[in-house]
Amino acid sequence: MKTVPGTFELPGQCDNVAWLQEKAGRQALTAAERDLLCRLYGEACAGQGTASEVMRLLTRSFSREPIPEYYRYANLHVYAWFLDQSPAEPVAGAVLALDATLAALEAVERRAAPRLTEADHTEERLKRLNALREQVGRLPVKIGSEANVAEIIKGRGDDGMALWQAFVLTRCSGFLASNDHHEHIFLRTVQACELAFYLIRYFTVRARLSIGRGDGQAPALMAQLVHYAELPNHIFHVLQTLTPDLFLTFRDATGEASAVQSLNYHLMELVMYGHDARKVEAYLRFEHLHELTVPPLRSVRPLRDTVLGAGDPDLTEALDAVERTLLTWRGRHYGFGRRYLPGVKGSGGTEGAGYLKRFVQKDNLVPEPITTAPELDMLGFAYR
Repeated sequence: MKTVPGTFELPGQCDNVAWLQEKAGRQALTAAERDLLCRLYGEACAGQGTASEVMRLLTRSFSREPIPEYYRYANLHVYAWFLDQSPAEPVAGAVLALDATLAALEAVERRAAPRLTEADHTEERLKRLNALREQVGRLPVKIGSEANVAEIIKGRGDDGMALWQAFVLTRCSGFLASNDHHEHIFLRTVQACELAFYLIRYFTVRARLSIGRGDGQAPALMAQLVHYAELPNHIFHVLQTLTPDLFLTFRDATGEASAVQSLNYHLMELVMYGHDARKVEAYLRFEHLHELTVPPLRSVRPLRDTVLGAGDPDLTEALDAVERTLLTWRGRHYGFGRRYLPGVKGSGGTEGAGYLKRFVQKDNLVPEPITTAPELDMLGFAYR
């Protein structure tokens, strides 16, 4: 699936600003260069037009706003911008962003392949990437429609604006902290997982609301959720071509950019399982997560309670499938921490693999007083 063309260029100074961040990784930027990027961001915020819009995307990570390090690193504001281009089709927008991200990673890996060795696992990585993109292409997009991601991408192949937006997405979000090639697979899989967490949350919320309304769409929504819940495991299969030794070559450059700061992940678990009091200590370390510790978010009704309350065996079977899949993901994430960072403290201030181990199982949550809180917007992509 061709998503990101190589025929576009960024406007005005934007290409030079992108090159500045790419030449040796963001960690190598001098204080003066960081000040310049911060100033350019301020100027772009005051400007109008395409050049200012793209400059804001390129430089927001250097603003003096209180942005968590994870979000500065992962450039999730660029993904929020992309999804805002098609607000009426959030699922299509997210899966297009996912395919564009994977296509950009594949292109980087193919360019680097001639100079890499067998120890870099490039051949296996490309094989797994290809399989993942095929799996993404088969994902169902709309209820009651046979259309899948591959058909949507094919249909937009001649849409110049759509291709331009995909180009801007990947060009403005692929900056490494280090100057190490292997960081590409890590960064892009982080971004892909964020999209997967968002999509899982989207279908979880839609299914929960449908059950409450009794509109008959819940079985189809739960069936879609089963498919989308598999995404983190498929993405992780690609990431595992990154060995512990390769990971440690750039890990320090990522600094305090810990995934424990991911609001998309915590919101996904919240709408699936409900409030997890064991996480409060971690939430309180980061200001943007404080809202998860108090109502109304603390009191959101989870899908698990809604499905079990409905007493529909088909919905319960689908929920079981989703929960088994997410359990596998949490187990693999814990295994990654144990293998790649044995005895090493997590970058978000946690104990690392030990923190992940505590949350593998979800059968010991203490029920919270819940509310439907219909005024809450739980369907948007979370970024800071």
